[in-house]
Amino acid sequence: MVISVIYLPMREKDNRGITMKKIVYKSRAIQAVILIVAACLLVSLWPLRIWHETVSTEVIPQGEIFSEVVDEEKTILQEIVAQYNHMDTIDVYLDENSHGETFFLRILDEQWQMVCEEETAILPENLPGFQEVVIDVDMEVGKTYFVILQGDESEIFSGWGPVPAENTPYMGMLYYADSSQEGMSLMARYNYSMPLRKTWVFGLGVLIVGITAFAILGVRLWYKKKEDKLTTVEKVFKRVMNPIVAAGVLICIGAVLAGYCGNYLLDNTVYFVSVVLLALILFYSINHDRVGQPPIFTRDYLKSHLGDLIQSVAIAGAVAGCCEYMSGLYDIHHTVAERKEMLWFSLAVLAMFKWKEIVNAYNLIYLGAAGLCGYHYYQMNLTEEMDELAVQALKYTVWIAILLGLIVIRTLIRLCKRKLTRVSYVYAALITVFFALIIIFRNGRWWSVALAVAFGLFYLNYGMWEHKERIFVNIARGIIIQFMWSTGYALLHRPYVTFRNARYTHIFHTVTITASYLTIVECATAVILLSKLRKSRKLKDCYKELVLFGVVSSYMLFTMSRTAFLAVGITVLFAIGMMAGGRKLKFLKNYGKNLGMLLLSVAVCLPVTFTVQRNIPALVSDPFLYEIEYSMYCPEDVMRGRRLWSKNFMRVGRFIDVFAEKIFSIPEGTFDIYGEIEEYERTHKDRIKAEIPDEAEDESRALEIADNVELVASTDYVPEGVPKEALKDEDYTNGRLDIFKSYLEQLNMTGHEEMGAVLKNGEIATHAHNIYLQVAYDHGIPVGIFFILLGIGTFIRSCLYYRREKDKITYASFPAVVSVAVAVAGMVEWIFHLSNPCGLVLMLAVTPLIFRES
Repeated sequence: MVISVIYLPMREKDNRGITMKKIVYKSRAIQAVILIVAACLLVSLWPLRIWHETVSTEVIPQGEIFSEVVDEEKTILQEIVAQYNHMDTIDVYLDENSHGETFFLRILDEQWQMVCEEETAILPENLPGFQEVVIDVDMEVGKTYFVILQGDESEIFSGWGPVPAENTPYMGMLYYADSSQEGMSLMARYNYSMPLRKTWVFGLGVLIVGITAFAILGVRLWYKKKEDKLTTVEKVFKRVMNPIVAAGVLICIGAVLAGYCGNYLLDNTVYFVSVVLLALILFYSINHDRVGQPPIFTRDYLKSHLGDLIQSVAIAGAVAGCCEYMSGLYDIHHTVAERKEMLWFSLAVLAMFKWKEIVNAYNLIYLGAAGLCGYHYYQMNLTEEMDELAVQALKYTVWIAILLGLIVIRTLIRLCKRKLTRVSYVYAALITVFFALIIIFRNGRWWSVALAVAFGLFYLNYGMWEHKERIFVNIARGIIIQFMWSTGYALLHRPYVTFRNARYTHIFHTVTITASYLTIVECATAVILLSKLRKSRKLKDCYKELVLFGVVSSYMLFTMSRTAFLAVGITVLFAIGMMAGGRKLKFLKNYGKNLGMLLLSVAVCLPVTFTVQRNIPALVSDPFLYEIEYSMYCPEDVMRGRRLWSKNFMRVGRFIDVFAEKIFSIPEGTFDIYGEIEEYERTHKDRIKAEIPDEAEDESRALEIADNVELVASTDYVPEGVPKEALKDEDYTNGRLDIFKSYLEQLNMTGHEEMGAVLKNGEIATHAHNIYLQVAYDHGIPVGIFFILLGIGTFIRSCLYYRREKDKITYASFPAVVSVAVAVAGMVEWIFHLSNPCGLVLMLAVTPLIFRES
């Protein structure tokens, strides 16, 4: 808005809005840049609050200072109360008698659970004096914590002494060698890191506004005395962004060459190449020729496509709800995620309404009555025993019910007015019968009812929508929006760890879920890219789509999932063939060129994506772990401390080693050029043995575990009930064949209430790892057969749809590509469910197939 005000209008009428070719006065351009910079600085102050300050609390004894030896037997424990949310470092005083190499500082919470453990080097040149210990942990203000000092084959002498309680209310009892020291406190400085306080934010904000106003006024006065020449937005953009990118590239290269990310030659070589490749991508995106390229978003576009953008965001939210469901560990997590998904899905349906169909008298009356009923229902079902998630689920239920009523009213009115377009009776009948079957034979399941109702309403409203040709763009854009959002989260909070998850799990807690999710994202990116390549193979026209495809493919490669590679490989090869165009020799040329460009995009983006995902989470140092991910395999220097050079973050050699073992069955360790595996196993065996309990039985068990330490990343996913011994014969299905046999033996005509079949060893499987078997097991053999026929019919119908509509509908190949991906991936994974991203996108993709007209 600010920029549009200061731009001068063009000499000729331009209804496209602000474009890169728009002509402006130089003074206005400079003022615009100043305003943008000022806006970014203000937003960084608030609400982002990315600037921090250090608040230190120094504890200096008043009187005689005592100092006793601290070693492995005699420790110091200081009780403290957290004053702020994040402790950055603790400076501990050591006197000149301290000797040895390192000492430990540990922090425990109120339940005596380990918060952090830091092994710190003793620096003789700093003795006597304060030694900095990196903490970098979040704390709860007002909660009690315990700071423990202990030697590590060393002896340190730390000072303590009397400190008046009224001066340090945040200090508790001090213990030395298990003996309390009344009135004493440890001599130390506690350094907290926190966002700038309100006074600083306000003061700096006023300063920024003042400097901005002064600068704008100065530019105006300067150009009153000097000729104000014309320029273009594109030139201004280049002059601003090129120096910024150049400075960032130089900083990154300097950090790599200085060994800030480690001292391994292979790693640093890849990092250096990655920085150069990223620089080339950024400089090209800034400086490439834009002649003939229309602007992506203009005022006119936003005005006429606001509903489409809302629908894309809503679809992104629904996919995010599916992802949350797949990552849920408990039933309440699934309950909340399902409701989030359906709430966003309701908005995706509402986005097809006209404005006057939402804002009118009868809707206002309905919303008033529904709001009162919903509030009454909420109050009637709200209890004191409900936790936060249960209350959240209840709120979402009320909102979904209100929106459902709004959608049903509009749908019935439009149907009565006969606004529904012509239906493809055969395919519509297949969908309708399938919905009826999974409801009749639901066997206690309600997600099948929700699926039928939700998509039934979506299909009907699509059939009465005036912009049917936009549906695939909205779906694909929604998938990409969600992927970009989730990848941004992964870059901030999901570290890529050498041994904990060498097979990277993105925002999920298992590789299997990650691979199935990325399969559907890969479908969207492939369709977007190949649709662009049908029109032009000029780099300036398709570089953004190439980068997007390369990044998604890189994350897919990080999973090292053979089943996902198979599904994606078949799907992409099919998509290239479908969209290559031409006949005979021309077809082969088009196919080869498109395939080559896709492979090249992956080759360029893989090292860049690896470097970014490996290093940014380490810099941010705010990792998120799922409950089942907490284990001894997640080292301290990954969880905190911003140690980019740590061997526990993913290394290039480790990636190659695991990838070769998983994909090509080359024995693990073949490419372990730095001997990391041997070192890892040795240190973890020592750690397990050091924590052996006193009981003989537990000791023998711990010794057995220690002697059989395996790398978490090196073990494939093992389905329930399949012993690891059964996988040693290079079973590429990871025991799935045994599960398939159990499900086949227990199929019946009406289905089962539980989705897990009884395996040979008596265990209950979680699911069949196959959508065809799972549907037949859940709903009965006839429904399973019908499901297969529906899949075949969907594929045929989608191919005919593409042949007829490819020149009229953007991304017309989307249903065919998605149906192939789900069909192949569904042979080895359970992905057909209302709250699975693959199932949701498949049901969205088939929407236009139900109707005859575009």
